[in-house]
Amino acid sequence: MTNALRSRLGDYYDPDPRATVICLLGSAFTLAMMLPIADLANSYHDFGVVGTTLALLGSIAILVDHRRRRETERD
Repeated sequence: MTNALRSRLGDYYDPDPRATVICLLGSAFTLAMMLPIADLANSYHDFGVVGTTLALLGSIAILVDHRRRRETERD
């Protein structure tokens, strides 16, 4: 069952690199604007920083995976 699920998800997984780059740049900009005004007492600020950091790391992971797949297809 897990193999069927993996193959099904693999068929639908097709990230758009341009959209990922836009998400990467937007989250990096937002994080750069949020960090100098660090208000650790405000839980909304902390949630925003964590969410933006996760979006940044997710975008980097998707771009690295896309590049790795593109290089292995050439070989």
